[in-house]
Amino acid sequence: MKAVIFDMDGVIVDTNPHHRIAWREYYQRYGKTLSDSDFIQYVSGKHNTDIVAHLFADRTLTAAESLQLAYEKEALFRELYEPVITPVAGFVDFLKALKAAGIRTAVATSAPVENLDFIIDALNLRPYFDALLNESMVSHPKPDPEIYQKAMAQLGVDPADSVVFEDSMPGIQAGKAAGAFVVGVATTLTPDELRPFVDDVIRDFTETSLERVQQLVNVF
Repeated sequence: MKAVIFDMDGVIVDTNPHHRIAWREYYQRYGKTLSDSDFIQYVSGKHNTDIVAHLFADRTLTAAESLQLAYEKEALFRELYEPVITPVAGFVDFLKALKAAGIRTAVATSAPVENLDFIIDALNLRPYFDALLNESMVSHPKPDPEIYQKAMAQLGVDPADSVVFEDSMPGIQAGKAAGAFVVGVATTLTPDELRPFVDDVIRDFTETSLERVQQLVNVF
């Protein structure tokens, strides 16, 4: 194993409860409701342009309108999450262990750069990453593998030497399509829901280690 690439929401930080609150408030602003099942189907792991298109399915949005609406929602999310921001249990120690072992690391998120910078800098994680990729750096969002392919290219590693940590099905599909090993983080879906689609499952990073992830790659 030469590289580990992390999704952000639901992996580095368990933001999904706060995204759910922010989206629910945002839907309400426009006279709509968002159930938990709708959140999983239409929001979790999806690109903001797709979510906004679902919210405003009764009208045609211009690209500029779509971007503005998504920006408003993300600003609301950051406002809600800032007082309680915290990493997923064990993540920081695991990240530091990777760096100490010379493993290259990246974030590959479908979130906007403002959210990426907000999370990474609030947790003082920037020194531990070799590459940071956000939604603006790809033409095709997850489940397309583009963002993971670009992350591997930036890190200078092959898919067979790479492990991806993901929590959502679109992200898992993207990691697999890119040729990486994928570890499912059970923050959004249950371990049983994740297990058929990934190479390993953890609830948080206290359940894994450098050795466990290295062994995952070495088995194949």
